[in-house]
Amino acid sequence: MTDELTELDKAILASICAATGGSKAAHVPKQYFMRKFQKQSKLAKRALHRLVSLGYVVQHPTGGEMTYELTQRGFEVCKAIRDKLRDLKV
Repeated sequence: MTDELTELDKAILASICAATGGSKAAHVPKQYFMRKFQKQSKLAKRALHRLVSLGYVVQHPTGGEMTYELTQRGFEVCKAIRDKLRDLKV
């Protein structure tokens, strides 16, 4: 399932997951989860668009800005990434 994702894709997906608290119903603006990727901003923006086009993340236009939300597919991958990280800590 995650074979099509690059390491940067997975890192951004994990960042969105952390910003939403792992909730599929929460929408967050880009600045809340893209801060960590300022040095790679151009690549990170491409990765975010890739996550949207592959169906891991959904865009929501609100007020004056775009917000992002995990899809079911994104939520499942996010959960798998968290489980792998949890196993590494043990």
